[in-house]
Amino acid sequence: MGDFNTMFPNFLGRCLELKNLLIPLTYLLITGGVIAATIAKQRSGSAHLQTFGKAIVLIMVLVYLPTWGNQIVTLVDSTVKDVLKVDPSRIHEQYKAALELQRAADGERSWWERLMDWRAAPLEWLLSGIFIFLGWLASAIMWWAYVIQTAILYLGYSLAPIFVGVLMVPSLTELGRRYFLKLVGVKFWPLGWGVAGLVTEGMIDFMTDRSFLNVPGVGNDLYSLQNMMGLAFLGIWIIFSTIAAPVMMQKSIETGSSVGANLIVSQQRVRRQVFGWLFGGPPCARLAPWDTRSTSQFSLKRSDRRQKRSRHAFEKSEPAFGGMITAHFLHEDDEISHQI
Repeated sequence: MGDFNTMFPNFLGRCLELKNLLIPLTYLLITGGVIAATIAKQRSGSAHLQTFGKAIVLIMVLVYLPTWGNQIVTLVDSTVKDVLKVDPSRIHEQYKAALELQRAADGERSWWERLMDWRAAPLEWLLSGIFIFLGWLASAIMWWAYVIQTAILYLGYSLAPIFVGVLMVPSLTELGRRYFLKLVGVKFWPLGWGVAGLVTEGMIDFMTDRSFLNVPGVGNDLYSLQNMMGLAFLGIWIIFSTIAAPVMMQKSIETGSSVGANLIVSQQRVRRQVFGWLFGGPPCARLAPWDTRSTSQFSLKRSDRRQKRSRHAFEKSEPAFGGMITAHFLHEDDEISHQI
């Protein structure tokens, strides 16, 4: 698959044109912010120096933002792939290496015990084929994620001059801060795959643990069950984490939440939803965990039913209640007439 700039050769140039168009607005906002801070009453000399220093830093950010941003993206990507050695598209190689390591640990077993392990080989071949397919699917998802990340960053750099100038206006500083936090979160997308890859490696170690094969009689069945459990988890986890990990990482940088906890909880919800679709679970289980509209509609319908029941009960009791009030007033009229 080609590079982003090869596929969209004019995209970067158009973004640069938009950025150059917005740069005068940035200088206008920075100048206005400096003037407003300078003419403010009861400000010390250090406060004025701080204002001028902030203006200089913002101008540097405006000039070097694309260069610094690309360096951060390259550093994060190389850290995940070269240091953490995490790549969802290479899950088959990770499984094969872990399996070979476990087999090497069984080197001192007798030839009879090795002969009894022949039933585990077809299962391991099947899992290798499944992991090849999952790795290919994860590779396609990652490629599209990199394309989307590059497009978002180019658009972010082109619109950045507005928000650089906004940082000089005290009442709009929070708006600019949120914008650049989102932009930084996009740059750290690959780190989300690194976090998810740690969970994948742990599950692969669990699946390749051949301790159950030493159990007489049912050892192979327990080993098969162990691998089926791991496959049921990884089959959803690899696809889900490849898509959701970058978004969760961005959310973690923006809000300070735990990316690992968000990933695991969301994956469990998706797994329950998938099993509900496959095995006909209850309607509430088939609702998407992020579909707040569906859950709110369900709550509104339930409250509407309660209101209808209350109104129906009131309407049933209204004639009797009205009759009691009428009889009470008639009785009072009879007493008054008798007294007169």
